[in-house]
Amino acid sequence: FAASYTAALEAGKPVPFDVKPTLGDGLAVPIVGPHAFEVARHYVDECVTCTEKDISLAILRLIENEKLVVEGGGASGLAALLPGGSLDRPELKGKNIVVPLCGGNIDTTTLGRVLDRGLAADHRLVNFEAVVSDRPGGIARLTEVLYDEGASIKDIYHERAWLYTSIDQVRVKCVVELQGKDHAMRLKKALCDRGYPLNWNIDDSPTPTGSADPGYLMGLRA
Repeated sequence: FAASYTAALEAGKPVPFDVKPTLGDGLAVPIVGPHAFEVARHYVDECVTCTEKDISLAILRLIENEKLVVEGGGASGLAALLPGGSLDRPELKGKNIVVPLCGGNIDTTTLGRVLDRGLAADHRLVNFEAVVSDRPGGIARLTEVLYDEGASIKDIYHERAWLYTSIDQVRVKCVVELQGKDHAMRLKKALCDRGYPLNWNIDDSPTPTGSADPGYLMGLRA
């Protein structure tokens, strides 16, 4: 699971690796120790890597389901086995798999950020921007849709200065707590059905040519 160990396996010997900041900092060594490599290479059949998103989700799953606080490097084994992970393979389905959870060295501030990232990866924390009327009741109608769809507002903010369309419109940024991906898609569809131009999850999806305000469109994004 260490990127430097993967590089060492490919090279047949420990080699320097450009390490970047990661949640799995315990695995982020610039070069594998020669003695550790010689021992491990005889017992390790394969080494895979996983994404920061997967690690965040693994930490969240361990806290919610097992009541265990595990650091990023220690949770990487589970991260690779999660749906969509590097080890999410048919031949492993339905089998008993041992996953060492080694290390709980994660400070509380980092843990809070990781949990938010895990919730976002799980589509239970979603952020979006919508353009609404700046007349009385405009934001109220938006929040009524959120209420009707069972979304809990965690944060909401509106701005007037950086919206270059109609002077009587305002951009509203929302962070909402949801129950998962299906709930998120239902909310997105409900907002689009009511005519709100959306920038969903503040992603980098392309905007159709001719859109009046970059980043906004009517309807669902692919």
